[in-house]
Amino acid sequence: MTHHSEPVQLEPYVEVLRARLPPEQFILLMRTFHALLTNGGALRLPLMPHPPGEREPFTAELQNEMLTLMRLTTTP
Repeated sequence: MTHHSEPVQLEPYVEVLRARLPPEQFILLMRTFHALLTNGGALRLPLMPHPPGEREPFTAELQNEMLTLMRLTTTP
C-alpha cells in the first residue's frame, strides 16, 4: 500500500505555530524568518544579556521550527 501525503503548506503551518507558541516566541520566529527571506538573513537584534533565570529567546524549539519553515519554502 502506498501512502501519498500532501506537502505541508506554509500558511496553515504558520497558523498552527501562531496558536501553539507564546506570542513573543511567535513574533521572534516570524521576524527572523521574514528577515531570512527578504534580506538574506540580515536581522538586527539588540545584544543585551538575559536576566538571570530567563531563557534564551531563540530556543531549540524555535530553531527547529525555523528549519521546518525553511524546508517548506524551498523547492525539492
